[in-house]
Amino acid sequence: MRSDRLEPVWRSALTVAGLFASIFTVLFVSLIPGMSADAFYLVAGAGVTACAIGLTWCVQRVVEGRPWTELGLAVSRRAASRALLGTAAGAAAVCAANALCVALGAADWAPDASLASVPAWLTVTVPAALLVQAVPEELWFRGYLFRHLSESLPPWVTVAVTSVLFGALHIISQSGAGSLQEKLLYVAQATAFGFVLVACRMATGELWLAVGFHAGYDMLNERLIAPGEGLYSVNLICLVAVLTAAAVLTLRRRQRRAPLDWRARPVAPAARTVPAAPAAEERPLAGSAV
Repeated sequence: MRSDRLEPVWRSALTVAGLFASIFTVLFVSLIPGMSADAFYLVAGAGVTACAIGLTWCVQRVVEGRPWTELGLAVSRRAASRALLGTAAGAAAVCAANALCVALGAADWAPDASLASVPAWLTVTVPAALLVQAVPEELWFRGYLFRHLSESLPPWVTVAVTSVLFGALHIISQSGAGSLQEKLLYVAQATAFGFVLVACRMATGELWLAVGFHAGYDMLNERLIAPGEGLYSVNLICLVAVLTAAAVLTLRRRQRRAPLDWRARPVAPAARTVPAAPAAEERPLAGSAV
C-alpha cells in the first residue's frame, strides 16, 4: 500500500509523465509530409488531446478503478457556457495585465499580426490553444492530480502542489525571458496561472471553466504588447498580480457559497459512514420459522 506521505510525489510524477507522453504525439505528426504550418498545429493539437484523454482514461479506469468522469471533463448542460465564460475571463486577464504594464511605461501596444485575420485566428489560433495546451494540461493537472490529492490532503496543500508543479514545469518553456531573474518570474507567472486555474476547478467542481480560462489566456498572452528593453520582468509582475487577484476573488466567491476548512484533511470514505445504532435485543423476524 502506498504511503500517504509519498502520494503527492508519485501522483505528481505520474501527472508529469502522462503530460509529456501526450505531448510526444507531436513528434509523430511531424513525420507527416507536405503539411502546412496551420494544418500541423491543428492535427498535432487533436493528437495531443486525444492522447491525453486516452491516457487519463486508462489511468483512471485501469490503475485507479474509478470512472473517468470524476476528472471533471464530462459533457454537461453548463459545459459550453462555462468554457466560454472562462475564455472571456482568461482573455480579460491578459488585457488587464497588459494595460497595467503599458500604464507603467514598461511596454507599448503592439498587437501581433496573427490577430489581424479574424478567420485565421478563429480557425487556427483558438482550436490550437484548446487542443495543444488547455485540454491536455487541465486533464492532467486540475483533473487527475487535483482530484486525487484533494481526497487525502488539506485543500491548501492540494492547491499549492498543483500550482507550484505546474509553474515549475514552465522553466523549460519557450518565452521572452532571458536573465535568471526573468526566468524565475516567468515560473512565478505560470504558478499564478496554475493558481487561478485550480480556483476555477474548485469553484465549479469541473474543468470547463478552467479549460476556457487556459485557452483564452494562451490566445492573447504575449500577442498584444511589446515590453521595453529590459522591462519584460515588469510584464511578468503585472501578470502575476492580475492572476493572483483573479484566483483570490474566485476562491472568496466559492468560500461564501460553501465554506471550506483549508487546513482540514478530508474524511476517509470509511469514516463517513453513519454510526451503527446500538444493538437491540434479537427477536425473530415476523413470519420466520425461528
